[in-house]
Amino acid sequence: MYGQFNAGKNRKKDEVVTEIQQARVDLAAVHRIAASWGWGESVSNHMTFLVPGSDENYLIIPYGIHWSEVRASDFLVVDAEDKVISGDGEPEISALSLHGPLHRRLPQARCVIHTHQPNITALTALKDQTVLMTHQNATMFHGVVSYVDTYGDLPLNSSAGDTVADVMGDTLVTMLANHGPMIVGTSIARAFQTLYFLDRVIDVQVRAMATGRELEIIAPTIVERMAKEVRDIYLDIEAPMHFAALKRSLDRAGADYAD
Repeated sequence: MYGQFNAGKNRKKDEVVTEIQQARVDLAAVHRIAASWGWGESVSNHMTFLVPGSDENYLIIPYGIHWSEVRASDFLVVDAEDKVISGDGEPEISALSLHGPLHRRLPQARCVIHTHQPNITALTALKDQTVLMTHQNATMFHGVVSYVDTYGDLPLNSSAGDTVADVMGDTLVTMLANHGPMIVGTSIARAFQTLYFLDRVIDVQVRAMATGRELEIIAPTIVERMAKEVRDIYLDIEAPMHFAALKRSLDRAGADYAD
């Protein structure tokens, strides 16, 4: 039901199937949370996750489903050739073009998130889309943001994703000029937490820039010292706790994302 997987030799099949179902539930929850915050756009934008037990197949919603209605049972399973091997419907083509190459090529890209949310996309519309060290939370992005500086075209084939993968390398965020961000993470919680803080950091940055006053940038020596420590706190310690709290909010509201 949940697609093919290659489990490790010491893992039981039923354990992997349970992980797959949990991944479906968590990925559905992320869609619902993002929708409630106004981070979606029509029935476009995408969040994908490698099927637990597999390094090739990934979960993705069918084209036409709004983020506010995504359920665990909705996800398609797509293989290494971007062919649907499980589920009803077809993915949106740009999702395959952008996400597939990242999943296949980057070890940190078990989860891939692409949005057009206003704060971050506004920064990609500027000639200089650099994420500046204007706030202590910004230090977590030191050294882990990459940039595609020229808009190419609609991402309708895998060359677009290969370009992003080439630029992303071992970073966690790629800012696509005139387009939006690509976020990757080794877990759903980590990827979403990265997006959450990127949105917060850029919100502060663009508000400060809007005043027209000179920005106060944190000294590079301090940024260098803080970066890994802040990432460890926000991504390793707080990400699972924050994500669990957000899912509890969905549960209290009676959301059917886990169906």
